[in-house]
Amino acid sequence: MTEQTTASIRLSSVEQWLHSHLRPETVESARGLYELMPLQRNGQLPFVDVPYDPRSEAHWADAARVADYVAHLPEEGRRVLDVGPGDGWPALPFAAQRPDVTVVGVDASPLRTEVCTSNARRLGLANAMFVAADAARLPFDDASFDLVTAASSLEEAADSESVLRELVRVLRPGGVLRASYQDWKLGVPGFETVMLWSGVDVLLYTYVRRIQVPPVERRYTVVLPKHEQTERLFADALADVADGRRAYGETLLDTGTGIPLLERLSPYAERCSLVEMRRWDTASLCAALERAGFTSVRATVHPGELGRRFAREILREDAMGDFAELFPVATAALGRLAGSQAGEAMIAAER
Repeated sequence: MTEQTTASIRLSSVEQWLHSHLRPETVESARGLYELMPLQRNGQLPFVDVPYDPRSEAHWADAARVADYVAHLPEEGRRVLDVGPGDGWPALPFAAQRPDVTVVGVDASPLRTEVCTSNARRLGLANAMFVAADAARLPFDDASFDLVTAASSLEEAADSESVLRELVRVLRPGGVLRASYQDWKLGVPGFETVMLWSGVDVLLYTYVRRIQVPPVERRYTVVLPKHEQTERLFADALADVADGRRAYGETLLDTGTGIPLLERLSPYAERCSLVEMRRWDTASLCAALERAGFTSVRATVHPGELGRRFAREILREDAMGDFAELFPVATAALGRLAGSQAGEAMIAAER
């Protein structure tokens, strides 16, 4: 984000309160979010944490996405870079499908890198390795990778355009970037959400503001110690938000979960951070990739959506028993199909 873009956004009432009372420190997402997260998806990542279940729409979606990434590896390609693998996705299932390929995951969060390495060891994947590094300053030689994968991670960078230029540098000529992203179409000028969650030995209150124009997401996280008083406050607050309306998996802000709740939590606050992220729609991301030096930039349908729709139809007809054994073949076909169909939410770009 540029200072000019940031300055053009008027603070919400909750933001004003946070800046006035808790003085949030602006940090990158690795420190402000991912270093606080014990496990992604609560330790339920398909393949990484739990076996694939053909009865789950979500697992069909994830397997089709992995197959899509694998299908974009150029012929004779042997080195893959996964940017922002989180707890090892898609790096680890990719490495399992292609044991002849070396997969290197790079994440700015040392904690996430440790988790990835532990997961690779547990799964017996010697061809997957992980490095803690800033994607805007990759510790790799020029033209050293055949494919770069990124699962909703490019927009997490503080300087996303510098990241794109680095990806051009480390890809060999003819190499491919295949990335998913959130096509920023909120349908409204903006909205606010809150999350109450447990971090690594701490309790966390996160306030999120999403804005359509300019396309920005701001995440403020208040860190509190775990002890009797804060756990009791959290238990009461969780009960209040349990039935709240939701968006993007988070509870929409209401009068009780904003400033009133912050006033109760703030006496215990250890610190507050702000992560601000640039968001893209399809046209702006394609333009950014071309500026960075990519060619043949194209947006496609999302293989995960193809996987979900296919599984939904099979489950509706109660025919999954017949398809369960075909799960690997069917998801691989869906993954290959997605890359050939124009759409949104996935991008392919050639070096």
